[in-house]
Parts: sequence; structure tokens; C-alpha cells
Amino acid sequence: MEKEILQYTLRQYIHGELSEEDSRAFLSYIKSGEDRMLLQELIQEVLDDPVDQNLLQDPEVLLVLDNTWEQLHAQMNKPQVKSFWSWKRIAAVAATVIGISFAGWWFYDGTDNTVARQTQREKLISPGMQSATLTLANGKQVRLQEIMDGQIAAEMGIKISKSSDGLLIYEVDKNADGGAGNHILSTTEGETYRIKLPDGTQVWLNAASSLKYPIRFALQGKREVELTGEAFFEVAKDPKHPFIVKASGQQIKVLGTHFNVNSYTDEPALRTTLLEGSVEVSSSNQKLRLLPGQQSSLNAKGILQIQQVDTAPIIAWTNHEFMFDQDDIESVMRKIARWYKVDVVYQGKKTSEKFGGGISRFDDVKQVLKMLENTGAVHFRIEGKTLYVLP
Repeated sequence: MEKEILQYTLRQYIHGELSEEDSRAFLSYIKSGEDRMLLQELIQEVLDDPVDQNLLQDPEVLLVLDNTWEQLHAQMNKPQVKSFWSWKRIAAVAATVIGISFAGWWFYDGTDNTVARQTQREKLISPGMQSATLTLANGKQVRLQEIMDGQIAAEMGIKISKSSDGLLIYEVDKNADGGAGNHILSTTEGETYRIKLPDGTQVWLNAASSLKYPIRFALQGKREVELTGEAFFEVAKDPKHPFIVKASGQQIKVLGTHFNVNSYTDEPALRTTLLEGSVEVSSSNQKLRLLPGQQSSLNAKGILQIQQVDTAPIIAWTNHEFMFDQDDIESVMRKIARWYKVDVVYQGKKTSEKFGGGISRFDDVKQVLKMLENTGAVHFRIEGKTLYVLP
């Protein structure tokens, strides 16, 4: 692009004035890497803020920036169940990301010296990224963030590929014999990923989670997966082959529907939330059928209960948002800890305040903590990768 056109388009994009089609085109152009140095120069002009040239060469900063573009691209192409994002809002988030990534990752506290900036950079708490590890049946592990888009593996009629918008895709030839064993898609803290299983089912995997599924997934009588952590499922309809999710002593059986399962071991209960269709949840000798807008919870005593809920905060993470809805401080901090890969330490009496509100998971952790501090119920101190929660 000529400089003038690129500058004009960048300004429109940051202010949310591009059409959705033009936003997609501009985002694809950014991802292509063309005119990168010119773009950096224009970002400096648009933001009217000096850019630390050494910072622009920092591999960690560039990796986070590149990953952020991937996440934005994935968000724009994600099929929505209930959308909290408009393309204009995505553009606004992109502007924030550009500002954070290029104008500096340190926190200004009134001082302005090189040593202070360097110290803060070394203690950087970065938002999570779109990444995961795929473990094949033979034990080989593939770090999806580190490989190029395109085909990853092909064996016995099964092709595995990675798309440009961060989707792991399985394709099975109609004459495939399949194979024995399982594959596992897993994320660490601060990672999230999306997979399209051979039957067309799509799964969004949250941080510190794993999904185990057989290679012969589409060739056996039933579709069965094992989940640890949290995932959102959009199950492809197939009346002849029920879809079963096993998670922490609970089984969820569906034919085709949209639902979220939270089975983190540090949560007080295992929760299944239904958005569309119907599911059957069973544990021990208990069995419940959920309707849209209902949530089942299985507590540590093995008691299975059902309640009506607002589904928006529950699936907000699939849209790269934190959304709190009368959450206590421990629930809030568990979500923050998983995404920003930090340790949480409580000092003094814990607040009994309930928190509500939403903020992008792209935001610097200090912005998230500031939102919570504005309630007047809690205060935070950051030391390295540890967050101290104070009265």
C-alpha cells in the first residue's frame, strides 16, 4: 500500500469506521507482514507516542502481537451463538492492542527512566495467547503455535491441518480404516485453542484444559470425548450417533447442541450450561435433562442440581472477554490466574463483595485489576508474577 492509503485505512480501522468487509481485508493485510516497518512508523504517528525501537525487536513482544492479530482474525470469523462483539468493537480492541504492543509494555507510575522501564518489562504479565499442544497416538507432541499453517499429519485416511485463523481441522476419507489410540489437544495456563473434529463438531478449549478423543472418532458407533478444564461445544447433529462428554465423574450426552462444560478441579462444582438444544447430564445414580438457559452443578458431595442462569457471562471467554456476574473474589481471581499465568496470594481478610462487569482478555492485567479496585472492595499489589489480593 502507498503510505497515504495505509495511514488513512489505519486511522479508519482504529476509530471503527471501516466496514466489516474492509476490516477483514485490512486485518489480512496486516497479517501478511507487508510494509511492517512502514506500519510501525504510522502507528507511532497515529498514536502520537514515541516507540521504543529496541522494544519492537523484542521477540516476546512481537510474538504476543502476532498472536493477537490471529485471535482478532479468529474472533471475526467465529460462528456466534450469542454475540457480545461487533466488528467495530473488535477494531477498538485492536487499537488498544496496538497501543500496548508498540507504545510500551511497562506501567507508568510517575517516573520515567530506562532502568524502571526495563525492570517492568522483565516482570511483564502478558495476556494469554491462541496456542495448544497436540499429542498424537504415538506420543509425538506438536506445538501448534510454532508450526506453519497447513497440513500437520496424514495417516490411514485421516488428515490433520491448521488453518490461518487458528483452527485445528480433522478430515477423514470416506474409505479410511482409521487407527487405534487417542489424540489429546491440551492448553496450559494462558492458552486457548479451537478444534474441528471429524464429525464437524467444533470445540473451544479454554486455558489449562485438555480434550482427549479417539482417532476412530467418526468411524465408531458413538462419539465420545474426555474433558479436563473448560470447553465450549457446538456439536454437529447426528441422531444415530450420540455425542458424549466425560468430565470428572460426570457424563453429558447429546445429539446436536451448544453447551459449555467447566470441570476445573479448583472450582467448587462441575458445571454444565446449555445454550441450545437439550442435553442429558448423569452422575452416579442421578440423571438430569437440561433445557436452554439451564445449568447443572455437581458438587464435591456428588449432589447434582439444576438452576436457571444467564448464559452470557459463562461463555464470554469464547469471545475473549472476562465477564463477571455476582462472582466472589476467589472465583474472579481463579479466572485471572489461569489466563495471565500468575500466582495469587491473599493477605488480610478476604472481601465478601460480589463483582460484576466485563473487560477484554486482551487488556493488560493492570486494567483488569483497576476495574476491580474501582469497586472500593479490594486492592492489589504486583510483584513479578505474583498478585497479592488485599482488603
